[in-house]
Parts: sequence; C-alpha cells; structure tokens
Amino acid sequence: MLLNGAPLYAPSHLLGFFSVLNPPHLSGLTLYKSGIPARYGSSTGSITELRTHSYIPERIGIETNLGIIESDVALKLPVGQRCALFATARRSYASWLIQKLVRGTAIKYGFGDYGVGGVADLGRVGRLSFNTHFNKDSATADVYVYNSKCDLQWLNALGTVSLDTAIGDNVELHNTLYASIYDNTLQPYIASQRLSMSAGVDDVGFRSNAKIDLHSLQLEVGADCMWRGVTPQTIDLGVGASDDSVLRESSVETALYASLRWPIGRSVLLDAGLRLSLFAHDRVWCYPEPRISLEFPITTDTKLWASYDMMAQYLHLVPQSNMSFATDFYLTSSSSVPPQLSHNMSLGYASEAFGGRLRWSAELYYRYMHNVVEYDSRILDVLFGVSDHYNMIHSGVGESYGLETSVAYADKWCDVQLNYTLSRSLRRFDSINDGRSFPAHSDRRHNLSALVSYRPSERWTLAATLAYATGAPYTTTRAIYISGNAFLREYGPYNGGKLPDLHHLDMSVTYWLPVRRLSQSGINLSVYNVYARRNPLVVSWNAQLNDGEITIKERRHVIYTIIPSVSWTLKF
Repeated sequence: MLLNGAPLYAPSHLLGFFSVLNPPHLSGLTLYKSGIPARYGSSTGSITELRTHSYIPERIGIETNLGIIESDVALKLPVGQRCALFATARRSYASWLIQKLVRGTAIKYGFGDYGVGGVADLGRVGRLSFNTHFNKDSATADVYVYNSKCDLQWLNALGTVSLDTAIGDNVELHNTLYASIYDNTLQPYIASQRLSMSAGVDDVGFRSNAKIDLHSLQLEVGADCMWRGVTPQTIDLGVGASDDSVLRESSVETALYASLRWPIGRSVLLDAGLRLSLFAHDRVWCYPEPRISLEFPITTDTKLWASYDMMAQYLHLVPQSNMSFATDFYLTSSSSVPPQLSHNMSLGYASEAFGGRLRWSAELYYRYMHNVVEYDSRILDVLFGVSDHYNMIHSGVGESYGLETSVAYADKWCDVQLNYTLSRSLRRFDSINDGRSFPAHSDRRHNLSALVSYRPSERWTLAATLAYATGAPYTTTRAIYISGNAFLREYGPYNGGKLPDLHHLDMSVTYWLPVRRLSQSGINLSVYNVYARRNPLVVSWNAQLNDGEITIKERRHVIYTIIPSVSWTLKF
C-alpha cells in the first residue's frame, strides 16, 4: 500500500475494523491486481496507490463527523490564489464499547490518525505538494484470572514532497522524496515475568519518472532509490541488565524501468515494460522484471485482456497471527533468506450496458511464487528463551489461483455491487508438513460481498452490506500430554484445521437535515453485525488438571458481535 508513493506498512487499526486513513484526506485510489505497470516494484502481490488532494479550493471547507466510537474533522484552506493547506484528525474513544463486548478482561484501547498536506502552484516550475501522516494505536489488556497483562502499541509516520512539472504539451516530470516509519512494541506481563518485543521498518527514498506522449505511443521512464532499515522482532526478557544493542538490518534498493503503451492497429492495445531492480544487503541481487499486458476490444462496451508480470520482493513479512494485531514483523532478504519472486498471469473479461450504469467483469488468475517464507514459532514460544529468527524461517514455494467476478449497477437513486471470488492459496516447504502442500494463512476458498445503497429521497439514504468468507486455516491440536507439571501438545497437519466461516450483515440509515448555511448535515445510525453472528477469530485448547482428571476443551475466541453506532456529519 502506497500513500503518495511512500509505503504504508500497517494500514489498519486493531482487528482491521478501521483504516488508518481518513477518507476526507484522500482524493482517490488505484488498485492494481494484474497488469501491474513497471514503475511499481518491491512487491510480489497487488498494489494499492492512495493519493491525497493536489488542487487549490476556491473557499474554506470543513467536514466533521461526531460519533460515539470515534470523531474526525477535515479542513481545506486556500492560502491566496496559488496555495492551499489540508488537514485531518481523528480520535477514538472505544474503550467503553470494548469493555461491554469482552468480559473477564479489562481492555483499554484507543487510536488517533492525523494528516497535514499542502499544494503550491509555482507557475512554470510546476506544482509543489507535501503530505504528512501519523497514526498510533495503544491497547492494554488485564486478564485477572491469569494475573497477566499485555501492552501493544504501533504507529506509522510518513511524509512526502513532490514536484510535478510539465514541459510543453508532451512531457510530464514527476519527482518525489519520501520517508516512512513503522514501529510496533508488544509487552506481555505474566505473573512477575516481563517480556518486551519490538520491531520496525524505516524507509527513505526518491522516485523520479517522465511520461512522454508521442500521440499514438506513450512512453514512461524512471528510477527509484531507497535506503531501508529493518529491526526484526527484538526480544528483551527483562532479566538482569538489558541489552541495548538492537539488531538492525540496513539495505539499499534501486531500480530503473521503462514502459510503453501502444495501440497495434484497431484491435489490440499493448502495454509492456521492463523493470531492472538491484538490492544490496549482505550480498547483491539483480533481477529483470518484465511486464506485458494485451487488451482486445470486442465492441465499444466489451473487452478482453491478458497479462503477465514478474516481480521481485526484497522485504519479507513474517506473520504472527491471522488477525490484524500488528504483531507481524519484517526481515530483510539475505543469503539465508533470499528475495521472493512471483510470476503472475491473468485473463479477464469486462462489459457494460445502459450507458455504463450496469457493469460486470470476470478474471482468471494464477500466481507462482519462489522463496515465500513461513515462521514456525509464535509469540509465547519464546517467553523464556532467546530466539534466532533465521533459524525459525522456512523458505519454499507457493501458488495462488482463482476466479474473481463482479457485477455493479448505479443510477441516481440506487447503487448495487456484488463481488465473488473462488480461490486457493497454497504453500509447500520441504521441512514442514512432510513436504506436502498446505493452505496459506490467507487461503479463503469463497469470498462474497454485496452492497446496496438506496436513496428514496434527497433526505434519506439506506445502505446494507453482506460479507461472507471461508474460515481461516490454522494448525489444530491433536492431543495434549502431561510431562511433570507441564502440558505438551501434539499438533495435527500444518494449517490442517479451519475456523468457522465468517459472515455478517451491516446496515445503516442516514437522514440529511434541511439546512441553510451548512452545505450538508446528516445523522447516521449504523449497526455492525445486525444478527450478532459470533465469528471466532482464533481457537485455543484449554487443559486443566483437577483431582487427577484432565479436562480438555476447545475455546473459540470472539472479540465482538453486534456493534451499534450513531454519528452526526457536518459539512461547511
């Protein structure tokens, strides 16, 4: 995920319930799932590019949303005729709600998101813009039964400065300097034992590209250069003097790329490019990354396309959980953990009718990946020992394939969207599961979402969203033994179990108040998970010894069920 070209490493708050970005601060986004342009690298997956405002408003604008869970405000301020400032802020106060949803545990949680940006028209020099973003989460949980406590904090901080210059009518130059910081710290306290784990990523980079319009042929050339510092999960057991030396992995990543977009006759549109990436850490890697996409218009409203991308990724995400707890950390590619490579292929179809109001599409995709990583330990496994991450990392191959379909209809009074994906995501490692393939943590066989928004009048807006997904895979406990005073587990096949399917229905109603001086004012009532579905996020096995008898029970942990909310929106 990129914000004005700068990587954003933790894009969501706790459990993925809120994004870290305020919508009023954004001007749009572009999602690349296939046919990824050569200007994008450092990833074997999809690219989401987010953009902030770069225009100069005619007058002051204020937008605020006051709710019972969080409140936010956004400001647009013109400064003269050639400059403008933009600012957003959001703060949550959700601890009271979490206390109602989770029993037996005292939880305090809050987050804040802040952004400031600006734009200046420098005439012939071009348009200069800057943007900053900062968000921080803090969570504390006290489990009285086990005399334990856990603190979790994570943050993103990034900034960009861009200069866009037009040379004549055919050449555009784009230059961006950016910095991005991600940091998380987890501190469990069990009885009198303290454990502190911290991790982070720091990036400083520069991007420059030129777009050249030669009428029927469009060219794009550019270069990237980035320094990255990675702090893998550093563990402090809190026993004796602490070791202030922190393992920090420094690396440099550069790339040159060129691409062209060329209509071949009237029936084929060719989009081809080549990215040459170079990475240096304890050794140097260099990979050519070819990209090619062909688009075949069938009629004015229907088209087919096919694409192939090869991509290299030099930063490894090491997942600790299926959930958005921000406890995941990163490792730099090295001689023991080589860079990840992927070959991505897709074949798609899209069409529209009724003047574009009705649109539907389908896309087949296949992705084969080399050097994907798997981590064979979890947070509590290192509670009383010092871990070596590289000894816990396994490198293997993976593949993902499936069919994505979408149908959408939109007119003045109604919006309807239906999306369905049938997919598989598998991994294979020589040292895991006896070399047999197993589902990846992200494997979801079925994924369905439906959205309906209806405006019966100018005063009312009704909306409903239905989401359904196959449950996440996890490694089951086959048996539990007692050795001395400790319980030992025997696990089943790796990721051989599956959580129950996840689904929920969300509904909202908004009444827009009649106003004179305000441009817009409305009251929104929304309900998340209307029928209070208990969607387990994780499964654990609880073993207790009472009077010589062992009782083992499966526990399915549910964080929240039904969540109502009321908010008041004002726009000046």
